[in-house]
Amino acid sequence: MVEQFRNKVFTKAAVVAASVLSGVAFATSCPTPQTLSPLFKIDLVIDGDTVKLDDGSRVRLTGFNTFELKDSGWKRDYALRAKRRAIEVLPKSIQVTPWPAPKDRYGRLLGNLWMGEAYLGEVLVAEGLALTVSVPPETSLVQCLLSTEWGARMSRIGVWSLDQLPQAVKNISSGGFQHRVGMVTQILDQTTVILDGKLRVIFPEIDSSVRTGTRYEVRGWVSRSPKSFRSDWPWTLKLKDLNNRVRVF
Repeated sequence: MVEQFRNKVFTKAAVVAASVLSGVAFATSCPTPQTLSPLFKIDLVIDGDTVKLDDGSRVRLTGFNTFELKDSGWKRDYALRAKRRAIEVLPKSIQVTPWPAPKDRYGRLLGNLWMGEAYLGEVLVAEGLALTVSVPPETSLVQCLLSTEWGARMSRIGVWSLDQLPQAVKNISSGGFQHRVGMVTQILDQTTVILDGKLRVIFPEIDSSVRTGTRYEVRGWVSRSPKSFRSDWPWTLKLKDLNNRVRVF
């Protein structure tokens, strides 16, 4: 069991998943948007978490991540499923939230797509086609999406039916978005630990409760460690938010 979700009931998440899978329209179980853009049309679904609008702007959807089309095996399969499902469920007109939306370093708008009754991210997470990930400052949907994801996970929906996730830290062989599980084998300082002697994990803030022997699930974008660390710990994960790390019992 995971610390963050113990003793919680995920009735809403289960209802969302059941409604989506049956093709029934449903009202969101996530907080409704506080600010919304004008209506846009979708010009192109690039993948499950990136779209191009009819005004030429691109939106990198926040609160979740889908697998990459350039991946192979089951990851590519689920990347394709997420893209197809996004194309299926997106209506003719959508709105971006929050609005005005911030931009990332690539000039993409950062937000989720509101489809009149639900968020696209909520649909994909409920169907096990996407994983929740918190990237500040846009974190308003994270707790809701984590609950929705847990419902899909417990019901073995979508990718959660494969018994592939989380993957073991000791098996890391490439970078990119990862959902891994491993044990703290070394504490370097108040914000940096080593999992399974291989993955250097940097927390976004000090956590004095961390102990060696603790097992964590972590998720985020893994990269090669700087050369000064690489021979000892070849991979690094800088957590964007502590919601991307949960203790496993």
